[in-house]
Amino acid sequence: MNMKEKISKYSPEVVKKIYRLARYKGERHKFLRESGIRKIQDKNIQQQYNPEHASLIVFLIPGSDWATGKEKIAGGTISIVSICEQTAAMPQVHGSQTIMCTMNGDHLLLKHHMFSNNTDIYRFEQLASFFSKTTSIIIHIPEFLAEHFPASLSASDKKWLEKMKHVHFNIMNQNIRLMPTPDKIKGLTELTDKITITTAHQKYCTSHYRDFYGVPIHKLSVWISPEQYQYVKWNEKENLLVVSPDSHPIKESVLEKLRDIDGLKIQIIQNLTYEQYKALIKRAKWALTFGEGLDGYFIEPVFSGAIAFAVYNEEFFTPDFKDITTAYPSYQILQEKIVQDIKLLDKPDSFMACQQQQYNLCAKYYNMDQYRSNIKAFYLSDYTYQ
Repeated sequence: MNMKEKISKYSPEVVKKIYRLARYKGERHKFLRESGIRKIQDKNIQQQYNPEHASLIVFLIPGSDWATGKEKIAGGTISIVSICEQTAAMPQVHGSQTIMCTMNGDHLLLKHHMFSNNTDIYRFEQLASFFSKTTSIIIHIPEFLAEHFPASLSASDKKWLEKMKHVHFNIMNQNIRLMPTPDKIKGLTELTDKITITTAHQKYCTSHYRDFYGVPIHKLSVWISPEQYQYVKWNEKENLLVVSPDSHPIKESVLEKLRDIDGLKIQIIQNLTYEQYKALIKRAKWALTFGEGLDGYFIEPVFSGAIAFAVYNEEFFTPDFKDITTAYPSYQILQEKIVQDIKLLDKPDSFMACQQQQYNLCAKYYNMDQYRSNIKAFYLSDYTYQ
């Protein structure tokens, strides 16, 4: 057994940490980076929050990339920050302070810079000592963290929660494919008897899921709404197809076929800030998603005046999207038809008819006033399915 194996097997965590700092350059960079973040977070929480306040709402957010310390940009992250900011803007509804944190053990992050926001980020480990007078708490947990949250809590975190009068965990189901099964979230029930689930999409806010999980389910929706995008008409757009960054077995073969369309430019969405992304989709005439289907790569280009292409699936789309000719029943049919459909639709009347059908359907489900109303209803315990 070499020295590294001996240390790993026999030494306490602090010795392991010292070894890793001495052994790995990346660990030293992370240690120095996070030391600075901790100092700022400790200062900010003193300046921005009242430790005497009795009620607290916490949003958990994924941490930074280990190597770079930068945020991991995704639609789900933007959605959590948006819901957090909407929550913070309505203290008259819930009477609480609102804070965003990374989970214990995650890599620290001070603020998101890839999209516009006003929310600082803290460490969950700061809460128990600073908010020692808190008696009521709601913790919003992203679905992919829900199974791991109980094990992340320290002994002092658990004591802090145990002494409270009201503890409420809300699982933010933003992607049904990432949602844990009921047996995987049993650890949460050991900490509270109040658990809810909120959803990003209409499709999985149903009585079926209410019964499946055995807890109230409420639709929040997402921050996307028509007025946030600049709508550009067909004759003012570039013949540009934007493509989601998702991987898929037939993605390259589909793109190879599309490259045969004269004058069509293709750009895969990657390495962009959110504002750069919005500027790109404003120019685009077409959008193609290989992801969830009814996702931001579909809806946001539609609100910008584009026609979007996707494969219909039962997990995200509501049945009325079946009527859209560019929501194909399978990837095989998408591959067979998309080139022909782009050519047929690239005429003023055909384009407008298809685009308006998509726009009206998306606007039916994604509306800012309704989004804010849904958030308010959640804090009033007026859930979609009790």
